[in-house]
Amino acid sequence: MKIKLLSLIIFLFFVKTFSQTEYVMGNISNENGDKLPNASIVNIRTDQVVISDFMGNFVIAAKSSDELRIARQGYERKNLTVNAESFSKSLDVKLFTIPQEIEEVKLTFRPTGILKKDVSRLNPPPKVLALNMAMNNYMKTPLSGVSGKATIPSSFQQPNLLAGQMDMVKLAGAIGGLLNKATQSPKTTANYSEKQEFYKRVKAVVNLDYYTDYGLDEYDFDIFLAYADEANGLSKNYRNNFNKVAIESQLKLAFAEYIKTHNFSKKVTEG
Repeated sequence: MKIKLLSLIIFLFFVKTFSQTEYVMGNISNENGDKLPNASIVNIRTDQVVISDFMGNFVIAAKSSDELRIARQGYERKNLTVNAESFSKSLDVKLFTIPQEIEEVKLTFRPTGILKKDVSRLNPPPKVLALNMAMNNYMKTPLSGVSGKATIPSSFQQPNLLAGQMDMVKLAGAIGGLLNKATQSPKTTANYSEKQEFYKRVKAVVNLDYYTDYGLDEYDFDIFLAYADEANGLSKNYRNNFNKVAIESQLKLAFAEYIKTHNFSKKVTEG
């Protein structure tokens, strides 16, 4: 009788132990410390899948010895084994970018040594010349109307008690601006390798769904990113002072101009 009772107690202990489920919390970032949203975390034992939020945080149900698989597009996949310490502290998971080889560009133009003949081959197509000329003419055309300006009649204006006096607030702002410029290091144009590293970092943290909805694939986005960098000096301004919010804002402003001369709807229909 005592043996049966002891067996029952041991059985209930194991049932309680192995049926207990706890939760593992963590945060996902890349090698540069940028938080990674939309990363997939899979519990191999239960097939449960959760997605990291916009700050890279996640929570998933697990037991000790469970294996978690973390994956995100453009990064190397990582596997982690849950242990007792995983339930007492947040897991800091770091994913590394998959190296991408830049396709070799082959130059087909071979100069003949005859200047007149070689220059004619380097001229852009007539359609490109016509488009550039039309854009230049449009930018030089003055506005057709005069924009309105709201003003207060002089009879209703309050007297300016500070007329003829120095505006101390503006003076302090000007001095602060000069000091800020003096302490900042001058911005320089990025070289080829610096631009490529900056492009990879932008693609790793920027939400590309906004552009794929317009029909851009990865190759098209690379071309657009180079265009936006040339137009707004992104690598020059942000490669040493990376600002995700400012970069995304600059990209969307550049994209609004870019799609005026590029149409990807046909590619979406064909795809």
